[in-house]
Amino acid sequence: MDPEVRAGLQRSWKVLMGVGILAILTGCFAILVPAVASVGTAIFIGWVLIFVGGFLIAAAFSAHSVGSLLLRLLWAALTIIVGLWLIIEPHNGTLTLTFVLGVYFLFMGVTRIAVAFMGRGQQGAGLIGLSGVCGLLIGILVLVKFPSSADWAIGLLVGIDLIFAGWTLTSIALVGKDLAKRG
Repeated sequence: MDPEVRAGLQRSWKVLMGVGILAILTGCFAILVPAVASVGTAIFIGWVLIFVGGFLIAAAFSAHSVGSLLLRLLWAALTIIVGLWLIIEPHNGTLTLTFVLGVYFLFMGVTRIAVAFMGRGQQGAGLIGLSGVCGLLIGILVLVKFPSSADWAIGLLVGIDLIFAGWTLTSIALVGKDLAKRG
């Protein structure tokens, strides 16, 4: 292991453990109350889009032509408008996000299945295929139950992802703790 990475893990394992546990607890909350997590996610994405829109405005002025400047400013304005819409109307925003999420899982599932089929016989192709089947099933479930799936889909999937992220962070923290004990 790189000495710099080793030293960083030795120093920060407690913070990693704390963040990991917090992510797991937040993920469990999101799964238990997915409607609240869905609305919270829509509002969070809205703020991210407004923040990104501000950067896009600043970056627009590096354009080399008036046409490029206007297109970049239009892109920034649309980004900010969508962000504001998600903040002002988070329930409607969850509908849109859920639909996009369902379509994403559907197409990613089909793509992964195709990749696995093309790579059959190679190491890992089966897991890619399994991932594709799971993604396809999630996409179908979200879209078949749409629009009622907007009440639970985003919160559930964000919750699952937070639990996986927390699990990863706590695993890394345990490695850091072990390294710290060894000195």
